[in-house]
Amino acid sequence: MQNITIHFVSDFQVFLKLNSQDLGSLDFPSDTLSCECDFEQKLILEVFPISSTKAIYSIPYMAEIFVDKNNISSPSNFLEITNYYDGFFEVKILPMQIKLSYKQIFVKNIRVNENITINIFDDGFYNLEIITKNKVYHHTLSEKITDISCEYFLENETEFLFFKGKSALNKDFLLVLSNFFCNLEISADLIECSHNKITTLLNQNDIAKHGIVCVYVLDKNQFKLKDEYTVFLDKTPQLAIDPKIIPWAFAESINIGDLKLARKYLSKELNMMLDDEHLQDFFGDYEEIKWNKYKNMPNTLCFVYKNNPNEAKTYKFEIDNNKITNIILLEIDWYL
Repeated sequence: MQNITIHFVSDFQVFLKLNSQDLGSLDFPSDTLSCECDFEQKLILEVFPISSTKAIYSIPYMAEIFVDKNNISSPSNFLEITNYYDGFFEVKILPMQIKLSYKQIFVKNIRVNENITINIFDDGFYNLEIITKNKVYHHTLSEKITDISCEYFLENETEFLFFKGKSALNKDFLLVLSNFFCNLEISADLIECSHNKITTLLNQNDIAKHGIVCVYVLDKNQFKLKDEYTVFLDKTPQLAIDPKIIPWAFAESINIGDLKLARKYLSKELNMMLDDEHLQDFFGDYEEIKWNKYKNMPNTLCFVYKNNPNEAKTYKFEIDNNKITNIILLEIDWYL
């Protein structure tokens, strides 16, 4: 088998052991701990979280990693493996978490009308207790919300409750209950709503400053997604002019479906050669882009396909005069 290098990374602070030997600590998301394997074997990874929060406690765990010929795999749901080009693998450590129980703290009371009262309790999450004349309903919010307000209305003989507020990241928050059961729970940079239409805007934080707009309309007694499209948060999209950034900006545009912008990064010859269908099919439905940081290969990107966490493809971009002139899929050396 070829020599395999495994790089361990984590978004939370953690100490690692590998086959009972101390591997070290990952204190920051940019940290990396690495090991090399030159024969088929089973590795036992021990994960020891260093920090937790009041409501969520990360617990230690063990996971198996199987090194087999030119690949690695794991049955664990808490390891996210990315297969980079030429024997390089990244293993992202995910936390195994449990919710700690502690005494509920009363947060707020909302008197919606003479028939509906809402109590909000904090036990690490925000729990809604919705009291009507005949029943009591419960709903747990996905995150703690500030500036909570509630609106009630009756539409098509259906009772609706709109809970509005601000998330921990200062995004707009909206929970829609239809006949007291969850219809939508949304967090976005901007939410506008009426009794029959909800519009959201989510900033993609990419180079071109794209935003995704989702439009939900009332259909009988449910709000359903009617339309989804991209916009520019600035009037004129920002184009990358640094050759080191151009592949990333191009990949972001393809991923969001903005082929018009993506073509601005291609040479005249490639634009003439490729139709939109070919351009999209060549890369496929990828979910994440990563720099090929484990080898000194300029202008290469790793495309990760989340439907198969161990599947990734590495592309090399050839650039001339700030235009992409060729794209090479390195694994099979196939040229466009």
